[in-house]
Amino acid sequence: ADDAFTLTQALSERFGVYAQAEDPEPGADVPCAVRNNAFVQPAEGVTEMYSMPSPHDVDPNPVMSFFYYFFFGMMLSDFGYGLIITIATAVAQRVFRLEDSMRRNMRLFMYCGMSTMFWGIMFGGYFGDTPSVIAGMLGYDFTIPPILMNPVSEPIQMLVLSVALGLIHVFVGMGVKFYMLWRDGKRLDALFDVGFWMALILGLILLLSGMMGLPAVLGTVGMWISVVCALGLVATQGRHKKGFFPRLFGGIASLYDITSYVSDLMSYSRLMALGLATGAIASVVNLLGAMPSGALKVPVFIVVFILGHGMNLAINMLGAYVHTMRLQYVEFFSKFYEGGGRLFRPFRADTKYIRFKQPDVPKEENAAGR
Repeated sequence: ADDAFTLTQALSERFGVYAQAEDPEPGADVPCAVRNNAFVQPAEGVTEMYSMPSPHDVDPNPVMSFFYYFFFGMMLSDFGYGLIITIATAVAQRVFRLEDSMRRNMRLFMYCGMSTMFWGIMFGGYFGDTPSVIAGMLGYDFTIPPILMNPVSEPIQMLVLSVALGLIHVFVGMGVKFYMLWRDGKRLDALFDVGFWMALILGLILLLSGMMGLPAVLGTVGMWISVVCALGLVATQGRHKKGFFPRLFGGIASLYDITSYVSDLMSYSRLMALGLATGAIASVVNLLGAMPSGALKVPVFIVVFILGHGMNLAINMLGAYVHTMRLQYVEFFSKFYEGGGRLFRPFRADTKYIRFKQPDVPKEENAAGR
């Protein structure tokens, strides 16, 4: 729509045609295009692999892209690995003439690498514990402490952090659903189908916090919020059925959906699992490399370091890519996203298999102007 006037004006001026742009009729099957800034655009391919937005959807990429970079870095969580990814993708964009899709992927992993560097600093991962190992080989005692926590030695805190971030992710998805219903004039549906669930989950969290030694008033507040919202769900979730008892039983049965939300939150434990795996394997690699003694100590450490960390980076980078995508598709998109649209592909030359290259001209011919 933004380019319609320019297109029709150019056609009318250059050719003997009359061009007119019209808005599609409601319900028409029209292709979908999104337009985002340089930070969000690389993550559009993640949504395209799932499904393009339907005309009813909002563009999920501005929100999804942030969480994608954020979770990828948390799963890999090593400053050294992130530095390698960032430098390699930046150099590839600078040196090679990449196709649009490949360039977008390079930018995607560049931002993921930056996020990995950030989480590496937070968790104290620098090729695992390489600074401490090298310092020990030289007879010194040196460590770079984590700013936030060490996932290997503090797995419970890491699990709590992972679930807390997952709760934020799920609530953002539910908030988008609330906005879409409110936008469409279905304000009671937004309150009954989204608002009650968000308040119930929050109330249950407060109730549990009161049972775990936090101020008792939090547990009391959480209990009343949970009771009121549960009654609200019982009274409203069967509203589309006919008859009092079908509505009542439909409302009661809806409370079973709380298990799906618990399952969604537990899925974010993969943030902890992959973060632990990256750090633990990196530490094992360093331990194996430092085991020999004598003249072979340094050469063996270098060989084991390169091979071991290279393998660890490749495996866990793939794992972070796949599992971060899974969190978006299953836990996030399921809360609000319909999809089913088709990608708009403008008419243009497709050079996927054909490259146009400027022919090499000898210097003497170039100087002569031939």
